[in-house]
Amino acid sequence: MKLLLFSDNHRDRDSVKEVIRMHPDMDRYISLGDSEMKEHELSSLNVFGVKGNYPFEPNFPYDLSFNFLGLSVFFTHGHRYSVKLGLTKLLNHAIYNNIDIVCFGHTHRPFLREIEKVLFINPGCFSKERNGASNSYCILEITETLVHVVINTLSGVTLMDYDKER
Repeated sequence: MKLLLFSDNHRDRDSVKEVIRMHPDMDRYISLGDSEMKEHELSSLNVFGVKGNYPFEPNFPYDLSFNFLGLSVFFTHGHRYSVKLGLTKLLNHAIYNNIDIVCFGHTHRPFLREIEKVLFINPGCFSKERNGASNSYCILEITETLVHVVINTLSGVTLMDYDKER
């Protein structure tokens, strides 16, 4: 299962289209919120995801959970878990619900770390150079034997890379 994750594109439609064009082989394209795009715009690009905290968000749920090849993956924007203040609420939610991988946005900063056996992924900010952040996104690949995560910029720079055998 290959997933492309992005967050906080804040109406930057061109970056969304560009990254999809660069990665046509993904199984899923997932917005982690604050897209500020209309639901039909995202759906026409085969993007689904979660609602962020911006007032003009698509009619997506706030949270989604899926099981990919035996791993529980949770998607949220993060604002309802106060991620700008830390990951305690999100970690507690993950542990209580037996979640293996948590994907979130909201902070505009790429983040990739395993905490108490839960892998946390934030692809960073997808809009072009918003608040000085790189326009980054994530590829999450889950196979029967491996979890592979790469956070890249649209210009091709790898910011973070993670491999873990299952």
